[in-house]
Amino acid sequence: MTSGLSRRDLLRLGAGFGAMAALGGCGGGTSPQANSPRSKAGALPKYIRFPGLPAPDLPGNDQGLLDAFTKYPTTLVDAWKGRSPGDGKLVTGLAQLNGAAPPGLPGNVFWKTVNDRLGSPVQMQLVNAGDDFNTKIATMSAGNDFPDIMQINNSIPSLDRFLAAKMLDLTPYLSGENVQKYPALANIPTRYWEACVFDGQLYGLPIARGLLSAWGLYYRSDLIEEAGGQPKVANFDDLYQLAKATTNPKAGIWAFANSPLDYVRMMLAIPAGWQQSGGSMVHSIEHEHQQQALESTRKIVADGLVNPDMAAAPPSQWQQWFGSKKAALMGGTYSAWVSLTQQGVPTDKIGMFPVAGYDGGSAPGWKGGLNNNIAVIPAKNKDRAETLLKIADFLASPFGTSENRLLTTGVEGHNYTLDGTRIVLNQDLTNERSLGLNYLAAPPPVVASSTDPRYVQLEYAAQKKLAADGTMDLAQTLFSDTNSRKGPQLDKERQNMEFDIILGRKPVSAWKEYVEQWKSSAGDKIRAELQKASEVAGG
Repeated sequence: MTSGLSRRDLLRLGAGFGAMAALGGCGGGTSPQANSPRSKAGALPKYIRFPGLPAPDLPGNDQGLLDAFTKYPTTLVDAWKGRSPGDGKLVTGLAQLNGAAPPGLPGNVFWKTVNDRLGSPVQMQLVNAGDDFNTKIATMSAGNDFPDIMQINNSIPSLDRFLAAKMLDLTPYLSGENVQKYPALANIPTRYWEACVFDGQLYGLPIARGLLSAWGLYYRSDLIEEAGGQPKVANFDDLYQLAKATTNPKAGIWAFANSPLDYVRMMLAIPAGWQQSGGSMVHSIEHEHQQQALESTRKIVADGLVNPDMAAAPPSQWQQWFGSKKAALMGGTYSAWVSLTQQGVPTDKIGMFPVAGYDGGSAPGWKGGLNNNIAVIPAKNKDRAETLLKIADFLASPFGTSENRLLTTGVEGHNYTLDGTRIVLNQDLTNERSLGLNYLAAPPPVVASSTDPRYVQLEYAAQKKLAADGTMDLAQTLFSDTNSRKGPQLDKERQNMEFDIILGRKPVSAWKEYVEQWKSSAGDKIRAELQKASEVAGG
C-alpha cells in the first residue's frame, strides 16, 4: 500500500534506514556464541508464577499448548488495588494498528479509565501494520525522535545493533531475581524472553503469543451453508470447489479475503522457514513442492476466487471483508479468532480448518514465532525507566486479575455487563479498546471465553495437534547476523515474487531462478551462520 510520503518524508526515511545500515556495518557482526543459550542465560528474568491465579480447565504443556479456560473466574485478583504505577506525567507510545482507529478523548471511557488506573495519561501513535509501521520506525530513527515505550519487530535491519545503539539495556532492571519488583513481568515464562536478549543483554519485553501466532485458514460456516456447502476440506480439490461455490462477484463476495498460498504450502507439507534436514539447514523456499503450491494458488486467483484488491489491502481490510460477509475464507493467526467474534462474526459461525493433506489425509501446520513483537524503551528515557516498567507490569497483568479484565474486556457497565459469570460485550464500543497497549506489554497468552466454551475447546484441540506435529522456523531461536541485516529485504523480495507469480505477472518457472538468486545473494550465507549457531546451541 502507498504511504503518501512527501519528498521530505522520503529523505528522512532514507536517512533512517541509512542509520540502521550504518549500525549494521560496525564491527564484524554478532557471533553465534554471543547469542547462544549460554550467553542469554545470565540476562534472562527468573520465572516466578503470579500468586493466586486460577488453574486452567484445559492445561497447556511444554510443547507450546496454551492453558485454556472454558469459563472466566468468578473472583479476580486485584494486583494493583489502591495503587497506580504512573508518576502523573504523560507517557507516549507507538504501536501498530490492525483495524479501525479508536475514538479519542474525552469520549473514550475505556481510555480515560485506563489513564486513571495507570496514574499517568497515555498518548499513543497508531500506525498501520506492515510497510507504514516500518516507515515510521525508520523516520523516528533518523531524528532519534522516539516515544517513551514502543513496539518493534524483527523487520529492522541489524536489529541487535539497532537495539544496542538506540534502546535501553534492561538487564539491570529485570535479569534474574531483579524481576521480582515487577510480578506480572516475572510471570512471563522464560522461553518468551529469549528473543529479547542480544549479546548477553536484555533489550525488550516479549509480547508473547505462543501458538496464537500460528497461521491458519478461517471459515464462515454461514456463507458456506448459504452456498449449499459444508465447512469441510479433505484435500485441495475440496478447497477449490468450496471456493467456487462461495464466490459471487455480483454480490461483492469472493471466497478468499487474502491469498491462501501459505495454507496450500502447509497442505503440501512444506515446513515453516528454516529447518534441519540431513544434517544441514534448508529453507522452505527450496522445497520441491513450492512450484506446485504457487501454481495451485495462481489457479485460485486466476479463476476469480480471491478478492481482487487483496494484494494492496492491509490485514485489517481482510478482517473487515470477512466480518462483513464479503469473504467466506480468510488466512489469519489463531489470535484473530476472538477479535473476529468481537467484531460481530457470530461465535457459532466461525471456525478454522485443520490442515488437510493436498491429496488427502492431514499435514503439519506452522507454529509461528513465540512472540508477536518486543517492546522497548529508548535509551533517552533512562530516567523514567522504573516508572515505564511499572506501567508495563500493569499492562502485563495476567488472566485472572481485575487489571487484565479491564485491559482485555473494558469497563464494566460500559464496555460489557455481567450475566452471572457470562460477559456480555457492548459491540458498539469494542473499538474503544484498540489503543495498541497490548503491543507495549502483555501477559502469557491463554485461550479463554466467558461466552463460548465451544470456541475454547475447538481452538485448544487445534493447538494440541499443532503443538504435537507443527513446525517452527528455527531462525526464530537461532541468530544469523546476515539474516538480521538482510532478512527483511529478502522477505520483501520473496513476497514480491510470490505476488508476481500468483497474479500471473510471471510464470511459475520464475521461482527456480529466484531461489538461485536468493541463495547467492544471502541465503547460503544465512544457512552457514544458522548451522554454526545450531552447533553452538547443541554444544
